Amino acid sequence: MTPRSAGGGRWRDNAAGSALKPFLGLGLFFMICFALTNLKIIVLPMVLAFFIACLLNPLVTFFQRRRLPRALSVVLALAVGIMIIWLAVNFVIESLYSFQRGFPAYKDRLDALVADMVEFRNRRFEFVTLDMLKDQLQRLSLGSLLTGILNSFVSFAGYFSLTLLFTLYFLPALPALPGKLKKAFPGRKGLKLCGAVADISGKVQGYILVKSLVSLGLGAVFGTVCLLFRVDFAASWGIIAFLLNFIPTVGVIVSVVLPALLCAVQHGWTAALWLTLCLGAPAAVVLNYAEPLLLGRSVNLSPTSALMAILFWGVLWGGVGMIIAVPATAVIKLTCDSFKGLKPVGALMGN
Repeated sequence: MTPRSAGGGRWRDNAAGSALKPFLGLGLFFMICFALTNLKIIVLPMVLAFFIACLLNPLVTFFQRRRLPRALSVVLALAVGIMIIWLAVNFVIESLYSFQRGFPAYKDRLDALVADMVEFRNRRFEFVTLDMLKDQLQRLSLGSLLTGILNSFVSFAGYFSLTLLFTLYFLPALPALPGKLKKAFPGRKGLKLCGAVADISGKVQGYILVKSLVSLGLGAVFGTVCLLFRVDFAASWGIIAFLLNFIPTVGVIVSVVLPALLCAVQHGWTAALWLTLCLGAPAAVVLNYAEPLLLGRSVNLSPTSALMAILFWGVLWGGVGMIIAVPATAVIKLTCDSFKGLKPVGALMGN
């Protein structure tokens, strides 16, 4: 074989390899999605445990600075985290039961609203029949809605024990991880991996802190506005808005719609429209200005990447996936930024 023909063969091999790379990458992506979906019962608790460990690690360090043993500090930090989760879940469940108990009191007003809708239909939408309207209202069963929500909580609680087990492992191991990485990868590679792990942990902590503060402010505004409009369970709507804001975009919309529907039942459609405007204005400020500005600094994700992340993780892991979508995608972006071959992907995901 002549040198020219050998060179031509190598060029063809390189061209064929370059042409196959996109298909190999796409195949690897689908294989990862398949594994994440079918191994959800193991992978999801591990991911949750990692985020919880990153969040509780500063609390463990705080207890250690008070000269408490590491093991006792881990137990105390976990106890604080479990207490917060228990209080939040207990409050939401009690609020749902309160809504269910109070729903019969709104029956007369609900009948009047249905009559108004029928009258409006007769004037503007004659093609919408009364039977169709009744059928749609029957589908909006409060009992089925409560059952669905409670089933979601039960499903989430099913992962709790496994998540706790992984957290018990991750929390003591997190401070020792840099030393293990340096020992496993001596030289510059180990230092680079240690920096990436520290950066990921800091970004996760920063995201949760900023998100909590923004959600707390939004919840206080929602609770105050509902109180001014004399909507029942005003404090509950504020706390529910605080919790739902951890689901980006979708959670805020739901936290506006739910009290508006109750306001329509209590005070009519005009009051509900004004309440929607008064709740929608601060929600729009948070969605379009406050969170992109503050969270952009903490996780450096573009709004498009955040929205795609919500859809992607929501399809894979449901409601829990939507909650962890942004920090999980931020971890992926930081990982891409740490490796030369993946830096273009990280650049596309950033602001």
